[in-house]
Amino acid sequence: MDEVQEIISAVRENFRFLTLEVRKQLEATRAVIADPQESALKAIVARDDYVDNLRSVIENKCYRLLGDARVERRSVDLVRAINTSTNNLERIADYCVNIVGQLGHLSGPQAFTRFEYAPFLDELVAALLRVDEALFSRDLSGALAICRAEYRVDELYVEVFRRIMASLRAGETPEDLVTSLFIFRYLERAGDCLLNVGEAIILAALGEKLKVSEFQALQETLAASEVGLDIADIDYEGIWETRSGSRIGAVHGNARASDTRWVIFKEGRTGKVLEEKEAIERWHALEPGLTPRIFGFHDHGEKASLLLEFLRGDTFQSLVFEGSPEELREAFTFSTQKIAEIWTRTMEPEPSAPRFVHQLRKRLPDVLKVHPELARRRSRIGGFTIPSFEDLLDRAAPLDELLRAPFSVMIHGDFNTDNIIVNQQEGRVHFIDLHRSKRFDYMQDVSVFLVSNFRMPVFEKRARAQLNEVNLEFHRFAAGFAAQHDDASFSARLALGLARSLITSTRFQLDGRFAGAMFMRAEYLLEQLIAHHERGAPWADYRLPEGVFTYW
Repeated sequence: MDEVQEIISAVRENFRFLTLEVRKQLEATRAVIADPQESALKAIVARDDYVDNLRSVIENKCYRLLGDARVERRSVDLVRAINTSTNNLERIADYCVNIVGQLGHLSGPQAFTRFEYAPFLDELVAALLRVDEALFSRDLSGALAICRAEYRVDELYVEVFRRIMASLRAGETPEDLVTSLFIFRYLERAGDCLLNVGEAIILAALGEKLKVSEFQALQETLAASEVGLDIADIDYEGIWETRSGSRIGAVHGNARASDTRWVIFKEGRTGKVLEEKEAIERWHALEPGLTPRIFGFHDHGEKASLLLEFLRGDTFQSLVFEGSPEELREAFTFSTQKIAEIWTRTMEPEPSAPRFVHQLRKRLPDVLKVHPELARRRSRIGGFTIPSFEDLLDRAAPLDELLRAPFSVMIHGDFNTDNIIVNQQEGRVHFIDLHRSKRFDYMQDVSVFLVSNFRMPVFEKRARAQLNEVNLEFHRFAAGFAAQHDDASFSARLALGLARSLITSTRFQLDGRFAGAMFMRAEYLLEQLIAHHERGAPWADYRLPEGVFTYW
């Protein structure tokens, strides 16, 4: 590891020269704007070659380090940040060359210097002076100061932009004004590069690539929470970014922290985060311990963030693939017992219409963007007409009002198997990702659970058999619950729910053959249900073929 540190020290020496040269480029650009001497112009262009060479030297050393298996993760994070910063600093130097190139298109220096350009360069140079120390000491306050320079440059750009637009509308020389706007745009883009540098330093410090807005949200949420963690004393481990765009990470105190507990940080659009907060609070009132506790909430405009209890255990999905048969059976028993208990306890004699066809129509455009070939068009074979998929939906639409649950219960709302946490040591089940929770038809959760297993792109024989067995058992469990509570239309509503979930899930499946198999199963279920309804048969007589939610 001493050898690795020696290489990083050598990289830092090159990096210092790079920051020095970029600063020289900015200062030389300031001088050329004030007094455009030909020799000074040539010096800026010539120095750009040296900047390019330094960038190549640093980049080569960084890639060699990243290819060394002995390099620990924190050093890898630093090397990544160095490489990102290097590329962005080189870009700033390029913008200096672009700016002096634009000066030649002006009718005279006054055409540009009439606008306030010095504050742009002041901000860029001041931020640049911080970069070396902030990067190699992983200084978060320095990173934030560098990021703030971009905000200030943006504010300056907006003001200049308004002045130039006003001058254009007044009929002043358009050539000079447009050229001036190009120059200011290069200065604004240099600010964007500094933002990238600041975010790279955050990566080096926390070990995770966070936008500055996400970092500030984490900082403010920690400060406003009951968790005794300071932003400087944490490690952050990204877990996943959801399809809705929410960022989720595990945060815990590092060696410097007095509190080493783990918490979950979740940031996303304010509406969704608020929905989840309110749902967790409802579930907590219903059954404490079923959902994670809320340690902190912070609303910052368009986005909001939560600090949640870190729940120990395994997702049901991971147990399907990695658990022993005994562990999976035990997890299945824990989960179904808890689900049945919740459904029974929250049941109210209020009919509920899931309106699965309506749900499907809302998501169909997104499906067809990924798989436009799946929805068949109307066609004819001799005198026989094959209806289009749209025709099929039109005929299925009345089912939304006809198929109602005789009661309503509290449902999870997004009951994928990775939203169920099983702690087998304590014999406990937990639910996460609850922003869609509400009082509704339990068939929503049953159909989503079954399809979340079916749609897994896993085709190895043993794993697929495991998924199929879980689905068959869960269907028997849900059917048994329906029988106990006189739910005569259970199978028909489940068929419609499966059709909805099978089709909407194809937008996450790029394997055209597998997506086609899901879509055809859904069409088959819709055709079955329509035929059953048009025959006037009772819904209690409908039989759902188990083959639609198993795959061999």
